[in-house]
Amino acid sequence: MKKLILIFITVFVISCKSYKENFNVINGLLIDKATIITANDIGIIEDYVGYVLIDNSKIIYAGKDKPIVKGEYKAINGKGKFVVPGLIDSHVHLNNIAGINFKQVKSNKVLAEEYFDRLPKNFLYYGYTTLIDVDNYAPSTISKLKSVGLRPEIYTCGQKVQVMDDFEMIMNEIPENERFEFPFLHDKYNTNITYPDSLNLNQHSVKEIISKIEKEGNICVKTLYEDASSGLPQIWELPSKQIIKDLVAEAQKESLKVIMHATSFEGQQFAENTGVDIIAHAMWNWSANPEEYFNTELPETHKQLLLTIAEKQIGYQPTIRTILAEKDILDNTFKENEVLKKLYSQSYINWLQSEEGQWSRNQILKRPKFIKQINPDFFNVIKTNFSNDTELFEKLYSSMDVKIKKVLKLLSDNNANLLFGTDNGAMNMYTNPPGYNGYLEMKYWYDAGITLEQIFKASTYNNAVAFNLIDSIGTISAGKAANILMLTQNPLDKISAYDSVEYIIIDGNLIDRKELSADGN
Repeated sequence: MKKLILIFITVFVISCKSYKENFNVINGLLIDKATIITANDIGIIEDYVGYVLIDNSKIIYAGKDKPIVKGEYKAINGKGKFVVPGLIDSHVHLNNIAGINFKQVKSNKVLAEEYFDRLPKNFLYYGYTTLIDVDNYAPSTISKLKSVGLRPEIYTCGQKVQVMDDFEMIMNEIPENERFEFPFLHDKYNTNITYPDSLNLNQHSVKEIISKIEKEGNICVKTLYEDASSGLPQIWELPSKQIIKDLVAEAQKESLKVIMHATSFEGQQFAENTGVDIIAHAMWNWSANPEEYFNTELPETHKQLLLTIAEKQIGYQPTIRTILAEKDILDNTFKENEVLKKLYSQSYINWLQSEEGQWSRNQILKRPKFIKQINPDFFNVIKTNFSNDTELFEKLYSSMDVKIKKVLKLLSDNNANLLFGTDNGAMNMYTNPPGYNGYLEMKYWYDAGITLEQIFKASTYNNAVAFNLIDSIGTISAGKAANILMLTQNPLDKISAYDSVEYIIIDGNLIDRKELSADGN
């Protein structure tokens, strides 16, 4: 009897295994004998030589054993190659053009159209199969991008949530009467602001703002805290702690993640205190005191705050290219970068190299004069030790580089919840080219001491978990979207692996990387 039971169990196990490894596919793709690198369900990175089977737009099998496949499918020899989940950039501004500002678009419509035509291809070229636009202020542009057949998946936050008379309203010199037409958040705890009697403030309540964002199909909410630590005088309103706590509580009811722009110690302390899910940007503004502006010794208070952020596993998007893109503009050599030929047509490159295309550099060069006009006391203190603006800029960016690396290393060493994002499109800087910007961001993370394993997780698993997308993307496993990459180098061995993409599989479609390049190479 025992022998019969043993035979039955053996037959049952074999039949189950056989069932699991037999697949009938309609439009299949089998990756054969590749090294598969992915995080598992609890975020631990695993790698093994195995197989990935795709049918239409879904992964239907991933494992070490070769599946038995019947039906129509194509096989790819993955021997010696590395298969990873598609990359996620969780902080982009798709409405902004890298190189042409909003005023210039009208006189450069052809170039603007060309930019948006290339944009999805450029992100895919560098392996970004998912993008999260954190400020969907122009839904028509996003809708148009979503209508393109070959593109990354696109998710959005709603239009950023601003309180009345905030930083952007004041610095952009928006007329007061026009500010009331914004979809602003009424901060009922701030008594400094008066509103016209005709304004229905109920339409600007936390509940109404969140309801609108949710109904529009967004997955997140972005707000901001920008104080005087950047050297500007505090002439705008900041959100109250309670209104942001109310915003977070209401967003949680709708499963919306709250991202807060905060680049200073005070801003990130505010974000931690109010319970936001994700902090956007590294802490690169350490003090509003001009005497301490170039100090690169991380204060103990800042260390403790960063340790708290790490311990609480608050999402952290460093977005270093926001700063480094400015430095590249001042260096004035980026426009000659050979990589641009893979991203843009020669006509677009010519524009970037033209005098008109150098508007962003001219704008940055005017910044000392601007600071001197609006905050002369601050300017006079920081300018004391510099004979000219060139020395000032060099000191500024070198000190910020040191600050950012110290912040990142501390977070990295304490297992912080790092989320990969580039702030692509920030301030329309041409040194933020879609896709390539992500590769540059990764290289900086690596130079700052963040491990290759952390970079891999931040750009795949961590981002997917943080934005409630892990059920469909972020790892390679059955049932998930077939958005994956084949690399010729191991991303756990070298950072250059992220520029060794051979194939991009998006929505189940196999694409040779060369097909996405502007020059065909």
